[in-house]
Amino acid sequence: MAGTPKIPRLKIRPARHSDLARILLLIEAYYTFDSIDFDARVIRPAFSRLLRDKSLGRCWVVDAAGALAGYAILTYNYDLEFGGTEGIITEFFIAPNYRREGLGASMIGTVREFCRSARIGTIELQVSRGNRRARAFYQALGFEPSDRIVMSIDVTG
Repeated sequence: MAGTPKIPRLKIRPARHSDLARILLLIEAYYTFDSIDFDARVIRPAFSRLLRDKSLGRCWVVDAAGALAGYAILTYNYDLEFGGTEGIITEFFIAPNYRREGLGASMIGTVREFCRSARIGTIELQVSRGNRRARAFYQALGFEPSDRIVMSIDVTG
């Protein structure tokens, strides 16, 4: 149809080290959205290491004809309760102008398939209590709320 804008071809693929700078922009956007402090001096080397060392986890991106529309990071934890290795989605973000198109569900599907093939039986994630939309989204995909409270301590200082 004449005059109809072309929708870029969207593809979920593993992140490459050459994507680092563009993914950092998405990470910063996610941190801003979720009110997380973003310090590139800390994030950049940690993310670079993740991209190089597959024993730490994986990252996928939504490639929109060369532009990146989102990303997901899965890291690993070893927990007897889950029979060994579990996956933890530590970061998940779809840029606002690409939301409500099924990309989030497709990205979670990609992560689930990877975990199945890697014999990882459980995936956990964290979501802010106040983010009702995200909680509803994850529950619709089969995630169930846990009765546990996440607690952490900074041991660097």
